[in-house]
Amino acid sequence: MKKRIAFAMILALFAVLLLTTCSNSAQTSPSNSPESSTTSGTTDAVSSASVKESSDPEKLIAGLSDTGYWIFAVLSDVTLRDELVISGIFHNRNDESDRVYRKFSLYSQDESYTVTAEYTLTVPKITVLSPNLRIQNGTVKGDIYVDAEGLELFNSTLDGNLTFKTQTQMDSAELGTATITGTISVEE
Repeated sequence: MKKRIAFAMILALFAVLLLTTCSNSAQTSPSNSPESSTTSGTTDAVSSASVKESSDPEKLIAGLSDTGYWIFAVLSDVTLRDELVISGIFHNRNDESDRVYRKFSLYSQDESYTVTAEYTLTVPKITVLSPNLRIQNGTVKGDIYVDAEGLELFNSTLDGNLTFKTQTQMDSAELGTATITGTISVEE
């Protein structure tokens, strides 16, 4: 199962890189540029119907909402003043016949899928309502409250507390590759 997940992630990331390369070479004017930006005002990613990359706080909040994307990635450090709610049910590769899965990436990678940079999301609290959410690489500075099964913190750091609503949700979590500086607890 983990091999399938890894293979699916590699395919999805390859598709993003391919879209980015093709779209960047096809752009001829600012009117063709994708709708994502960084604080410097330069384009940081090319969006598609199922994957979104942006470091704009408003786009991050919308992208992780129930009407957002199955994969959302930030490409720089981001600070949010208010709670971030990650909600909605999404499917691997945005294919409803595939398994329920969602990914939040806090890193950049090169064409060989080697992580080249990791980013920090500073937020008072993240509430996870999306099942099978994977937060990959990077650091979350703030607390995470989980009310969904299947949370995975993959090669990431949580500089805060991790609280699950139920023991079942905690039992379904994969935290083996994560570093957590705060407490891990169940609310019940």
